[in-house]
Amino acid sequence: MNRIFSRLGPAGRHSLILLGVTGLFWFAWAFGCYQSVYLQSVGFSASNLGVLNAISSAVTIASVSFWGMVSDKFGSIRKVLILVLGVGSTLYALVPLIPTGLPYSPLLFTCFIPALNFFRGSVATFDENLLVRNCNELRLNFGVLRGLGSLLFTVGSIWIAAVLPKVGVPNTFWISGLLMIPAIICVILAREPNSRPRRDKAGKSEKGGMNLGELFKNKAYVSFLFFALIFYIAASCEGNFIPYFMGEIHVSTEQYGIILALRAFMEIPFLLFMVRLRQRFPLRVLVLGAPVLMALECLGFGTFAGSLPGMLLCCTFFGLGNGLFIGSSLNYVYELAPDHLKASAQAFFASVSSVAGILGNLLGGVVFDAIGAKPFYIAVGCAYLVSSLIFLLSFRHKKEKNAAVAN
Repeated sequence: MNRIFSRLGPAGRHSLILLGVTGLFWFAWAFGCYQSVYLQSVGFSASNLGVLNAISSAVTIASVSFWGMVSDKFGSIRKVLILVLGVGSTLYALVPLIPTGLPYSPLLFTCFIPALNFFRGSVATFDENLLVRNCNELRLNFGVLRGLGSLLFTVGSIWIAAVLPKVGVPNTFWISGLLMIPAIICVILAREPNSRPRRDKAGKSEKGGMNLGELFKNKAYVSFLFFALIFYIAASCEGNFIPYFMGEIHVSTEQYGIILALRAFMEIPFLLFMVRLRQRFPLRVLVLGAPVLMALECLGFGTFAGSLPGMLLCCTFFGLGNGLFIGSSLNYVYELAPDHLKASAQAFFASVSSVAGILGNLLGGVVFDAIGAKPFYIAVGCAYLVSSLIFLLSFRHKKEKNAAVAN
């Protein structure tokens, strides 16, 4: 085995390790997607879940921004990922130990879940960041590696859906934590991306605070963050209330893993062909197409989906859109940010998604309970389309500015 590993060459070894980082992570993550189902089973209404998720999103804002700045300050995204992945997975495994059915049980969940989110809320962001930066620096195919991660997420989702009646939802928490151990080992073995800190005129690294104002003077980056705010409001509403939608149309939540599996599987085509797509289209155009496809799922939920087959048909569009967004958005942020602020740029992008999560969950839970599942998802689909329109208008502003400079 060691001989085979040594014959792969540096690029082959890095590819194999990065495949372990993303593939094993998403495989384990598939087993940890039942928090909403679990909370629904212990008595949380859609409104209560929305409030809890909003609080968790607020914590994630501080978490991602804090760990992003720590990563840029010390020049190590890998060490930060090891820390948040290890602590976050351990705390998540303890969720089923929280007493249920007691008068103070909701308060315990409301305290514990946001606290674990200070670590777990940053995990996916830094896992993707490590992959994106290494792929760009080593000229590896991000789409293929991330597509294999989606494939393993699909396998994991199908697996847990098949055994869930025997295993039980509470056991998915510690199983996910246990399965994260191989992913953590791969992160330890992974290459540290170049941090390229800013240097002064003498060529020495600056050790003072980071000039984040430089990042926010980038109008393209700020426009993208504004688009991301609306996009993630829709995304938080769309994803967090699917178990409640299933309950309203009388589909068993034990099939939730099948829905997640199909969505993840449909991410793969665009991820595999992302290199060719980037050769034909600018990244911003690819980003624009994602919410349009995702809106089709929501509009389908709101109009004709009344059974599991109908939901699966609609979910194919979400999977395609999400694959397009994963393959384009992270690289778009990487492309816009200066070298010494790339982790912070990714972190603030993730923080915007958390701000949107607060708004989406607070409003989403109340609106869902007030108007019902189908009108709710029609509204979410419209929100996706509004985000596309906002991003499209930012293109027009850029073209007018370029034309003015040319004249």
